[in-house]
Amino acid sequence: MKQEFTLLELVKKYGTKAQKASLKRNKGNITGKEFILLLKSVLTEWESYTVEGRGSKRIITCSGRRPKRVERIDKRTNNGQGQLVGEFELNSLVVRHLIHNNNNVRPMSATKWITELEIVDAKLMGALYGSKIGHLEELQKQFSSVIKNYDKDDNDIEMLEEFIKIYLKHIKSSLVSVFSKLAKAQVIIYQKEVWGCTTFNKHRQLTRQEIKSIAEIRRTLLNAHELKGRDLFKTNKKEVKDFKKEFDKQIDEELNLKYYYDAHFCVLQESDLGVQDYLNRLQEKGELDFTWRLTEEHAFIMTQVYKNMQSNHSLELAKGREKNTSNMFDSDRVKFLKILKQYAPMWELLLTYFRCTSCLNSKPNAEEVAAQNKIGTKGVEFEISQESKKTNPISQFQAIR
Repeated sequence: MKQEFTLLELVKKYGTKAQKASLKRNKGNITGKEFILLLKSVLTEWESYTVEGRGSKRIITCSGRRPKRVERIDKRTNNGQGQLVGEFELNSLVVRHLIHNNNNVRPMSATKWITELEIVDAKLMGALYGSKIGHLEELQKQFSSVIKNYDKDDNDIEMLEEFIKIYLKHIKSSLVSVFSKLAKAQVIIYQKEVWGCTTFNKHRQLTRQEIKSIAEIRRTLLNAHELKGRDLFKTNKKEVKDFKKEFDKQIDEELNLKYYYDAHFCVLQESDLGVQDYLNRLQEKGELDFTWRLTEEHAFIMTQVYKNMQSNHSLELAKGREKNTSNMFDSDRVKFLKILKQYAPMWELLLTYFRCTSCLNSKPNAEEVAAQNKIGTKGVEFEISQESKKTNPISQFQAIR
């Protein structure tokens, strides 16, 4: 069986609301990407198709009507949703933070953002910016009591530094990805800027000329030390240490800067509907999974859910890294811990020590088990994401009243 469709007829029968709107907006045509997505919908009812013509004049001939509609053919996981650990939770916490601050949030580094969102603990931030020796001494006591055949070593500081660097890198990377996804779904307006901290401890946006000067200093010093940009990850390498020392000195002397960083600026999109009605409309479109209906209590619980999901994922990644004992970026101590299969157990203890897991550990009561899929707030309910239900249901935690 065969059936011919004009582009207009095909969009009318198989198109989404967005594709139909695009057809109207573009005077009878749709974009190439929209056409590819449309054809995926066609394949749920037809075995094959052919396309003749171009643009709005295309004729699509569908062949072999299926006896039963099948699931849409799409090799992408979850159609772009849920690919980040805790994406629903992180989306919602960012939106809630902007609402809570009346959409008036200054540009901040990713490190500052995750601190403001309270998805990392002050203890970890203290170890990042302060002395690590006190933390190391306490950690070594825990390592000794839990890990079999563990031998304390002064170079365990390298494991502590690795944990702080990698864990925060993954958290910050997820946050920046969420900013981009929220912007793409037109929930927020997002802009990345380059800021610097001056020698007078003043933070400000850098000019184009300053950014250009930093790039030139970096390029010159990389060549002088015979390094590539990717080599800078080898923080224990002598040439890298020398590069960093000279680089810091030159941006201080030439630009009066202690350091520079990417600052992330976000504001909620607004329309004539008002923020709440606009967010409701975006949710109905279903292009991004988030909620903005979070009370302070529910935001706290969602934060704990996210922390557990992220820490579980972090531990799984650590177990994978432990198997790679030939990583050229590893220090000798880290490589040794991997060989002894002590790397992942130490990582798990580090997650607990720095309170990367939830602080809510009590078992749910009968009422919470019955309501595990939803949280209500003043007559309004929102569903927890499928990822949360599957890997770390909110019903694990007893809400604080």
